[in-house]
Amino acid sequence: MKNNSNQTCELLEKLPGPSDPQSGITSSQHYMDNQLYTIPAIRRYEKMFGAGYVSTGGPITTKEFVDLLNLKPGQKVLDVGCGIGGGDFYMAKTFGVEVLGVDLSHNMVAIATERARAANLPSVRFEVCDATKGTFPENSFNVIYSKGVLMHIRDKLALMKRFHSWLKPGGQLLISDDCCGEKPWTPVFEAYVKRRGCYLCTPAQYGQLIQEAGFCNVRAEDRTAQFICLVQAELQQAEANKDQFIEELSEEDYLAMVNRWNEKLECSNSGDHRWGLFHATKN
Repeated sequence: MKNNSNQTCELLEKLPGPSDPQSGITSSQHYMDNQLYTIPAIRRYEKMFGAGYVSTGGPITTKEFVDLLNLKPGQKVLDVGCGIGGGDFYMAKTFGVEVLGVDLSHNMVAIATERARAANLPSVRFEVCDATKGTFPENSFNVIYSKGVLMHIRDKLALMKRFHSWLKPGGQLLISDDCCGEKPWTPVFEAYVKRRGCYLCTPAQYGQLIQEAGFCNVRAEDRTAQFICLVQAELQQAEANKDQFIEELSEEDYLAMVNRWNEKLECSNSGDHRWGLFHATKN
């Protein structure tokens, strides 16, 4: 909390009472840590995406997307949905920027914090934070970056307005995220969206929300073709390393990931699941 490696701070939050009748879970945070991103689940994702990463393309797409920003030493970056920090370590080491990574998952932040400490990277910090409720002073960051997490946010426009406020004049917003095609969707994709707790819009609609929030030079790209290639490559890599995967985790873990990746391909090839890349600036 104070960049003191000898200090540990614990943040405790009392969870709500009975489960939310709408969601069947006590809170989004509880859902993240106890169902979606348990420690075993994070290990499975890391095996698929690459060491340090829990989002599509792992280090490959991180480098491609971050390089669009032309980062400069000393700039301040906010990574919303930082996961276990792979992208943040890349930005800090490669470009000399200061990075604050925030994530709703305690499990993610615990792993990321430990790895930052082991790597002796004081320019990278991590916090458990709900970006829809957290507050930062206006004009705090040069860049707000988010890779593969905002699909879980219902009111994206409100969040984009927060991002606009937190950015310095001339600051950049870069987001990659799951999107969707026009309805009606296939039953398989309907079930996938419900199970994952996603609130999706088309790439064009996503770009419009960013523009409505006050951003300029908005670039909204449908990267679904790239997504399909990446998912295929990750699936092939897992199959090639099947024995090692099972030895380090389990056969159940392996089959769960392979089935999920095949489901992604089915939904993407049907046109229901889309993938978008969004870049914008603040005047």
